Amino acid sequence: MSLISGLVKSLSKLSMIGRALMLPISLLPAAGLLLAFGDKFHLPLMMNAGGVIFDNLPMLFAIGSAVGLASESGIAALSAAVSVFVTNITISTVLGITPEMASQGGKYAMVVGIPTLQMGVFGGLICGILAAWCYNRFHAMQLPEFLGFFSGKRFVAIATACLSFVLGLLLPYIWQHIQAGIDALSLVVNGDNQAASTFIFGLVERALIPLGLHHIWYPSFWYSFGDYTTQAGQVIHGDQTIWFKMLEEGVKSFSSDTYQNAGKFMQGEFPLMLFALPAACLAMYHEAHTKNKKIASGILFSAALTCFLTGITEPVEFTFIFVAPILYVFNAIMAGLAYMTMFLLHAHIAKSFSAGFIDYLSFGIVPSLNGYQTNFLNAVIVGIPMALIYYFTFRYVIRRFDVKTPGRTEVTSDAKDKTDTELANEIIALLGGAHNIDSVGSCITRLRLEVSNSEKVDRDGLNGVGARGVVFVGDNGIQVIFGARAQFIAQTMSTMIGK
Repeated sequence: MSLISGLVKSLSKLSMIGRALMLPISLLPAAGLLLAFGDKFHLPLMMNAGGVIFDNLPMLFAIGSAVGLASESGIAALSAAVSVFVTNITISTVLGITPEMASQGGKYAMVVGIPTLQMGVFGGLICGILAAWCYNRFHAMQLPEFLGFFSGKRFVAIATACLSFVLGLLLPYIWQHIQAGIDALSLVVNGDNQAASTFIFGLVERALIPLGLHHIWYPSFWYSFGDYTTQAGQVIHGDQTIWFKMLEEGVKSFSSDTYQNAGKFMQGEFPLMLFALPAACLAMYHEAHTKNKKIASGILFSAALTCFLTGITEPVEFTFIFVAPILYVFNAIMAGLAYMTMFLLHAHIAKSFSAGFIDYLSFGIVPSLNGYQTNFLNAVIVGIPMALIYYFTFRYVIRRFDVKTPGRTEVTSDAKDKTDTELANEIIALLGGAHNIDSVGSCITRLRLEVSNSEKVDRDGLNGVGARGVVFVGDNGIQVIFGARAQFIAQTMSTMIGK
């Protein structure tokens, strides 16, 4: 039982880290758009503005993860920056790393101007987690009166700096083993059977959607696995980072001697978001009871349009993954097949955040106009058959097993009929009251909450006020899906309960 309890707690903590990662990742669409349109219109200044974001991902991940894990505290952000500086300069001094050594790539790199170990975004994430821990641990700390000036939040950055010095002393001896594991996995992922790698990547990513742990799964593929040597001799890592660097440097084939087929861990979702899941919405609408079709159309049309334009899928997927496990498994397998098929067809389409039409236009169609081999039409070639398969599969399963998708139940409440304040009040009550809520946060489509006693949470009541789904993560973690409004509901709840 202790092992199971430990796993449950680990899932809860991973979910919180997944929430924190969304803040730095949400910055990347701006960088991607600057690069794509800077290349299209031959504006080096615009491309440089986008490239500098990708060149400083460790710092962005440090600050973003710290803010996400520390109730959006500015003190935590400052402390994360301090941690990046102190940790890396300590590593640099201990190992005697010079700028010349860092410029050669390999196991060394330049981070915010400091020659240090090549840890990529994981180095930033480690510093961010440390800063967040220091904030949560020390921001209310009272020191003796003669040291009172350094009490509370002022002590956070001091503690972070001291612990970062210790971290910098330890990482040179620990990171070599972590890096060996990353290198081994990278060889497997980018080895002889990349078709299998892309299938597994797509399947697992979709399978983790209900728990919100897909944000833990893909960063390694996007920011760590794989090596590409830039024209300046710098070695960078990760499918997304490499794709955008190739765009910046004019590598129109999206392949090099050290990294083949950039985009393989991003492009597989385009057939899913642009065609398959909107077709599933159409199927669910056609299977809705006649008297409920108006309600169903409002829910499903909005979800399909969001999915198509932005690539945000939870409003669609949470209409069926809990009520029809067979469709959940089907969706995960089809996602894996989409990734594999796009790879085999030699597509090379990136996404800055999620694979909607905005990204398809920006990183599929627009680069192709300048001669880049994105092969963007393959998303249509794969997507149309997928749409037909989804449509008829969903209609059959819904009818055969009487699946309670929108329009097939008597629940008629929808969150869009209520203000954020009204929803926040109802949600607080359904979570067991303000005293039962330990923390409030959000990602793109879901509230991410921690409660003292999950038994006090009214799951049916949350569904009744318009939630698209309710997920329990660990003993105390709760995720409530409300679509794009989640962040505003979370802000309102935080104001009401002071957390």
